[in-house]
Amino acid sequence: MRRIAILIPSLHGGGAERAMINFAGEALKLGFAVDIVVIQDVGVLREVVPNGARVVNLRRSRMVLAVPALVRYLNENAPDAVFSTITHANLVASLASRLASHRPRTILRQSNAPLAEPRDSIGRIFAHRLIPLLYRWSDGVIAVSQGVAQQLFAMSPRLRGHVEVIPTPVLSPEMLRKGEESISHPWFSSGQPPVVLAAGRLEPAKGFVRLVEAFGRVIERRDARLVIIGEGRQRQRLEREVRERGLMDRVDLPGFQQNPYAFMSRAQSFVLSSEYEGLPNVLIQAMAFGTPVVATNCESGPAEILEGGRYGTLVPVGDVPQLAAAITESLDKPRQPEARASVLSRFGAAEATARYLALGGF
Repeated sequence: MRRIAILIPSLHGGGAERAMINFAGEALKLGFAVDIVVIQDVGVLREVVPNGARVVNLRRSRMVLAVPALVRYLNENAPDAVFSTITHANLVASLASRLASHRPRTILRQSNAPLAEPRDSIGRIFAHRLIPLLYRWSDGVIAVSQGVAQQLFAMSPRLRGHVEVIPTPVLSPEMLRKGEESISHPWFSSGQPPVVLAAGRLEPAKGFVRLVEAFGRVIERRDARLVIIGEGRQRQRLEREVRERGLMDRVDLPGFQQNPYAFMSRAQSFVLSSEYEGLPNVLIQAMAFGTPVVATNCESGPAEILEGGRYGTLVPVGDVPQLAAAITESLDKPRQPEARASVLSRFGAAEATARYLALGGF
């Protein structure tokens, strides 16, 4: 049986990791044996690992320390191909595949715009400098958007011809069915004020502090509620922001949700407030339910997904007044069938999986 290994940093709930779990599920349907390789077998995504996938725990505290364990895994299990995502996992996958006696095809998936990522530590600076070298050692690089590809070319012109832009395996019939499931959150009951939804890791790059500030302006004009689903290091900061602005009865942070799609299908609007992205899965997913969307025009992804504003509103990064105005306007918009049709035609999980596997030599 053909075997693929999918290296992800963790099972803690990031969009890149969830996308690769979607890829795993599609590959299993096609008859592949699938190993999901992690450095620690913990996290909220453990519950959504598809039946039939084997989770391989390298038992390391940091990805950079996982090279010897990954080499050992490759030699002992001999996968036909390795797919990885997120920069530090990509670097480890490329190096380990080079050192192993068993040499699988190695495909690296760049999920964020590399030049937009902050270089706020020695590790990040070092990783940034290694991309031009170690990415060339791989058998192929997947850029999740044209913007990501252009940044990779700016870092190393020699990557041209080595990078293929392939949309993320985001939308599947199973995901759309989950949007029909019920949720117990009281703000989504009939007769309640409209709900603005945001989703993602509670981290500075997602811009949720500015979103809360913008929402404070929205409710000066309209009765509405804001729900931010996700978990992360900025929870206490966001909770303090909500308290200090007197928004405790208007803003809720219910944490990570196994089924965010039921929230997306019921929200009046969805907001992406990020400072940078690669190709934001949550924006695509919300559009798949016809939910009106507002997004910062960050690098990269939102402008490509929305086709320059054709399928949603783009606002400048960090512009709180424009963000507030766009959210307010979205509260009066109907469902968006054209936007739904657009993303369903471009971001199907089965189609993206076929292209991933082709790059892997299958």
